[in-house]
Amino acid sequence: MSRQKIIVNADDFGFNSAINGAIVEAFQKGLVSSATIMANMPGFDEAIDLARRYGLLRCIGLHLNITQGTPMTSAIRCCRRFCDEIGGFRPRRTMFRLSRHESEAVEIEIEAQVRACLGRGLNHLHLDSHHHVHTEWAIGSAAIRVARRYGIVAIRLSRNCGPDINSSHRVYKSIYNGRLRFYGLASSVFFGSASDVQTILGKTCANIEVMVHPQRDASGALVDLDGIDLQEKIRSLDIQDRIGN
Repeated sequence: MSRQKIIVNADDFGFNSAINGAIVEAFQKGLVSSATIMANMPGFDEAIDLARRYGLLRCIGLHLNITQGTPMTSAIRCCRRFCDEIGGFRPRRTMFRLSRHESEAVEIEIEAQVRACLGRGLNHLHLDSHHHVHTEWAIGSAAIRVARRYGIVAIRLSRNCGPDINSSHRVYKSIYNGRLRFYGLASSVFFGSASDVQTILGKTCANIEVMVHPQRDASGALVDLDGIDLQEKIRSLDIQDRIGN
C-alpha cells in the first residue's frame, strides 16, 4: 500500500516582504512542502529571488489572484463585476455564471499570471487561488482550460473536510472536485485548513492538502493566519513524517 502524503501549502507568497520572509522560514523549518505565489502583488519579484536562492523553484505554484490588487491585463480591468472604476480588483463575490466576455477576460488574466510565473523559472506549477475564487464554477472552468494548455500539474480541490459544510455545498464540492479528478488535476483526495483536516487524520490513508498562511506576529514569532504558532500547529497534527510534494 502506498504511503500517505500530506501536502502543506503556504498561500500568499509574493504578497509582501514580511510574508515572503515568513514563508521561507516555514520552508527552512520543514513546516511546509510547497507555496503558491501571487504574480500581481508587490512582493512577487522578491519571492522569485528567494525561491531561486533557497532552491525552492520546483515547490512554487500560482496563487491565482483576481480579488485583490491590480490586474495584469486590460480585458478584465474593464469588467465591472471584477474591477472597480479605477481598475482595481473587487473583493470576491459569488459568480456561478459569467458572460462570454467575462469568461474570456478571466481566462486571459489567468493565462497572464501563469505566464509571469513560467517566465521566471517556475516550471512545475500547481494552482490555487486567493479567497478560493477558482472554486467558482465558471472561473474554475477557465482555470482548467489554462492548466491543460500550459501543463499545470494540479489544481487545489474545493474544501471537502471539516465542519460547516451543508448538504448542498457538499454536493457542489463533490461535483467540482470530480471534474478536477476527471482531468487528472487533483493531487489530493481531501483539502482544508489544519483544523479541517484534523477531523479526518487517522481515518484515511488518502493524500491530503493542508492550507496555511505563514506570517509573523507582533513579537516576530512565526504564526498562521489565526495567530496560532505555526510550528506548534503542524506538530499537533503529527504529520511531519508524511509532509511532501
